[in-house]
Amino acid sequence: MPLNKKSGLVPWDYKVGDNNYQKEPWILKKGKEYITIEKNSTNRGNFYLQKDDEKRLSLSALQTRLTYHQLIEFGYKLQKPKKKKQPSK
Repeated sequence: MPLNKKSGLVPWDYKVGDNNYQKEPWILKKGKEYITIEKNSTNRGNFYLQKDDEKRLSLSALQTRLTYHQLIEFGYKLQKPKKKKQPSK
């Protein structure tokens, strides 16, 4: 298994206006399981990671990046944001 996963982009690398930009929280889903990743607003550079309704973990940026890539390898898929319906004219 290659160790250069750090070079792969993760959802929080994108900026507003990028094609793959997605607002947080980022939700990874596999079957009925889901994992939520969001930025830690009180400790900049850290992230919260929570599986289903279990205890929320605080991870460093590097730990979160490596965990994200590992979850993708395990078959989790990043959920696309729901598009808001435009009112019909």
